[in-house]
Amino acid sequence: MKIRGERVPGRSGTLYQRTKKKQLQNGQTKEYPLVLGERDPQNVRHWFWQLTYKEKQPSGKYKSRTVSIAPEQVAAVKVLIAGNVKLELIINYLNSST
Repeated sequence: MKIRGERVPGRSGTLYQRTKKKQLQNGQTKEYPLVLGERDPQNVRHWFWQLTYKEKQPSGKYKSRTVSIAPEQVAAVKVLIAGNVKLELIINYLNSST
């Protein structure tokens, strides 16, 4: 699932849910975060969350940046993105609430 604000430069970024697959020493592959039973797309604790955005470099080019988000912060970040809040305010929120 992707949650993206309006395409306004310097605003919002994109919120992604994802998992991570790791191969164990015994050859098995596990998907993290570990979930008993089916993974629920609506349960924020069944996913890793990240905010991806582009940052303008002094050369004029843009560089993609990614910030990890705790499950407790997901609801607030969704509201901020839906409100098309400036990216710097979202980053400040994430840094202040950790």
